[in-house]
Amino acid sequence: LFLSFLLVACGGQSSPAVDSAPPEQDVPPPIKEDDLLMQLSAYLSTDTSRAAREQNDIIDYAIDNLLPLEATNSGLFYQVLSEGDGEPIAWGDFLSAHYKGYLLDGKVFADSRAQDRTLEFYVGNMIDAWNEGLQLINVGGRIQLLVPSQLGYGEDGLMSSFGRTIVPPHQILVFEVEVLEKQERQ
Repeated sequence: LFLSFLLVACGGQSSPAVDSAPPEQDVPPPIKEDDLLMQLSAYLSTDTSRAAREQNDIIDYAIDNLLPLEATNSGLFYQVLSEGDGEPIAWGDFLSAHYKGYLLDGKVFADSRAQDRTLEFYVGNMIDAWNEGLQLINVGGRIQLLVPSQLGYGEDGLMSSFGRTIVPPHQILVFEVEVLEKQERQ
């Protein structure tokens, strides 16, 4: 399985990275595909558990989109797009942010810019991936989070207040988050 994956990944066409950065943001330097393949292939697993399958799906997505990801011990994958020049983000901070959330197939389920409304929240009151991932950047920073279902909405998924499914159960999520400011606690 691993060798066939590498053969397909090395010989196939790769899709361009998802570009959702506002136009005024800097574009990261080009990625060396061979280096990225070596870095990310270390995360591939032969385990058949849901967590391992989701991790492999995240790695496949990262390779297809040339995303140089890092991982935390919890299984969260991320790419710091901009560290930010404000103070470090900590548990309990009240933040204002723009974000976009989508599934690996590209289906967007939330976009604060499209709604022209920021999200205000406490770090600690969000899904585990946000609570952990946002503490990796500073205020003013941008981060992309690739979220296995156990750090997202899990087996319940996400339902609207009207009972409509927004995110089905056991979905891997991608979030692009830009922390705008830290606000006074309310």
